[in-house]
Amino acid sequence: MKDERFYKAYMEHRTVSRRGLLRGLLKGAQTVPELPEVSHQKAEVIRPPGSIDEVIFQRTCTGCGDCASACPEFLIVLNASLPELDFISNYCTRCDRCIQACGVGALQRGSFNINARPKVSHACQNGYMYCDSCSGRCDKKAIQWQNGRAPVIETELCDGCGECVFICPVKALEMVII
Repeated sequence: MKDERFYKAYMEHRTVSRRGLLRGLLKGAQTVPELPEVSHQKAEVIRPPGSIDEVIFQRTCTGCGDCASACPEFLIVLNASLPELDFISNYCTRCDRCIQACGVGALQRGSFNINARPKVSHACQNGYMYCDSCSGRCDKKAIQWQNGRAPVIETELCDGCGECVFICPVKALEMVII
């Protein structure tokens, strides 16, 4: 086994240039450890915006609750020490504070997207009276209003904020995991 004397003697007879020193230091900084191959798994709950792949999310998230504390809408709740969205009392305003509060990288900045979409699951009252509250509030124009019938939801345009579910006066819409 090599001890301190060996390395001291080795360094006395070996010179390292500044370029070599910086090259060695920067080469170590550039090396990215390879992550083990993980299978993509669909989340069984609605995760906060910016959530990474579910398998990696469960490994990365520490359950600290910083994202829940940062949410001004109180939409994020902790369940089994992992954050979920609860659309019963509010909707996501896309403020990005949960992503800013996440210090471990389980929530990352990028395109705003939540792993849930609205679905007409109960009788829509539009067949009995004029109601376009859900389509009128959709910033993404993902809900197409139809006269006398339930609205059509364009899931490709929707980002999952849940405002349409919150604003529906008869609770005809609910958020479902995609």
